[in-house]
Amino acid sequence: MSHFISFVRIPALAIRQHLWPLAPLGVLEEDKLRMHVWPNDIDFNLHLNNARYLNIMDYARIHLLARTRLLDRIIRSRWQPMVGAVWITYRRSLPVFSAFELTSHLVCWDQRWFYIEQTFSGRDGLAAVGWVKGVLRDARGNVAPQKAIESVAPGAVSPPMPEAIATWNELTREKLASS
Repeated sequence: MSHFISFVRIPALAIRQHLWPLAPLGVLEEDKLRMHVWPNDIDFNLHLNNARYLNIMDYARIHLLARTRLLDRIIRSRWQPMVGAVWITYRRSLPVFSAFELTSHLVCWDQRWFYIEQTFSGRDGLAAVGWVKGVLRDARGNVAPQKAIESVAPGAVSPPMPEAIATWNELTREKLASS
């Protein structure tokens, strides 16, 4: 059941988007999904399992791509969206059967990476916040994020990279260099 999102919901979303497109969003606008924690999402503490957060975040990013019209371009160009890094902090539990909202938005991009922030909010407020660093790849290698953005939002410019994301990048580079 844990692969339901990857093997059923994401392909179904892509097909749905082709037949009945979702309401469009600008590339820098927030996408919000309202969801529930189901019994197959929980661990022994009867709350949303830490690994399921990441799985649900995958679905929400595809939903964001669909709404910003990037998904159509990705499919037509046969680009592969790939995650390079994830940082997540858990603040509050989301208990079984509770409703929550997952907000996703593209924070910025550079020559190689897209940076997406995703926040989970429940009845009691912020439950978790995560950043995802992603790339698009084709047969020749990485696709420049600006090229992808230009295909759906000509003239769009990345907002400045927040200092916190720049620090995260530097810490990641240091860790990888020492390995």
